[in-house]
Amino acid sequence: MASTSYAARPIKRLRATAAEMAERRELLVDLAASHGPCSVRHLFYAAVVARMPGVTKDKHGYAKVQRLALELRRAGRIPYRQVVDNTRLARYLDTWDSPDEFLADMAGTYRRNLWSRTPYRVEVWCESDSISSTVAEVVITRWRLQLMVCRGFSSETFAYNAAEAWRDSPRQPVVLYIGDHDPHGLEIESNLREKLTTFAEVEPVWHRIGVTWDQVVDLDLPGTTPKKSYGFPQAVEAEALPAPMLREMLDNAISAYVDPHQLEVLQVAEADEREGLELLFGGWNG
Repeated sequence: MASTSYAARPIKRLRATAAEMAERRELLVDLAASHGPCSVRHLFYAAVVARMPGVTKDKHGYAKVQRLALELRRAGRIPYRQVVDNTRLARYLDTWDSPDEFLADMAGTYRRNLWSRTPYRVEVWCESDSISSTVAEVVITRWRLQLMVCRGFSSETFAYNAAEAWRDSPRQPVVLYIGDHDPHGLEIESNLREKLTTFAEVEPVWHRIGVTWDQVVDLDLPGTTPKKSYGFPQAVEAEALPAPMLREMLDNAISAYVDPHQLEVLQVAEADEREGLELLFGGWNG
């Protein structure tokens, strides 16, 4: 008797209704407003935590949020500046139309070194470009610190050059680190710390700002089953931390190394010096 075999049919994914799509759009607009500026990956995790209809914590859910974020930006519902991407950079040489324009730019961009009188050399290191996009405003604009992006395991050259700067500085190096809490992420951090310590011949003060396991438990952060055992039941990406919370934690960690009175004095001096440069420019122009 001939037997008939049946191949397994692919599972059909149900299409979202118009009402569900409208709910997704409104929720993503709200999330971008409250979490931005941040990466698409941060928006995806925010959507998962907010239980966006139809968005699961997998590549299919990520693709849905990615497509929707693009649609809403093109429609003008989400400002482009709220979704950032540091993985693609433009390289160019600054130019000006005249000496007047150059001097005006220089006066406007003058910034004092807020760290010249502190005993610490504070740097922020992160595992991915996605995280760097989210925290750049705090690290670079507000605190004028170096933001170092590993992009996975750091190269020997990148680590050596950073450590060389530590050796040339009399200040104590401090690393504020942001990375994934999974086997790979912890290995990346451990490898980086060993390289920097070896090359610099000095032990840095090291703080993992996120993700820590306490944060995973306290905040009930979403994660996945780790690909290999590492002593914890979940693998959690740094982007699972809400972007505003991550920026606030980093801001607090940096400010702990600053004398408030000294900071105020430097900021007053900076304002006076910028005003002097503007007057100088005005006199030169006249």
